[in-house]
Amino acid sequence: MTEHQAAVYIISVAAELVGMHPQTLRVYERRGLLDPYRTPGGTRRYSQDDLDRLLLIQELSNAGVNLEGIKRVLALRSENARLTSQVSRLRRLLEESESRWGTSVASSLRADVRRTKNLLSIRRTDSFGPSSSN
Repeated sequence: MTEHQAAVYIISVAAELVGMHPQTLRVYERRGLLDPYRTPGGTRRYSQDDLDRLLLIQELSNAGVNLEGIKRVLALRSENARLTSQVSRLRRLLEESESRWGTSVASSLRADVRRTKNLLSIRRTDSFGPSSSN
């Protein structure tokens, strides 16, 4: 289903469904928290994903998170989803290479990945920054 097909709710209906004022939805859009589909005539149309996002925004706001904090949380969630997808794709490619080339090449790649992971964890635990005694 395309974004156009999924975006079916006009602003007044979307606002009512999530228990907000339509002006609040406009503010969230201006602040970059929401990007509803626009018809060729410029009318906002909201999808179920937009409504879910509005409910998350509302939950975070009620928990005391300001709009900039909410924007950061949303960006981190998006980045997390992107990275999770990338890891899934890389795992699939590794499995395909294992079946195509056998386990010897894949085992070598896994060992390289483990060594890299260990190096990264060592870097995180070392404190090479300025000492606090100065």
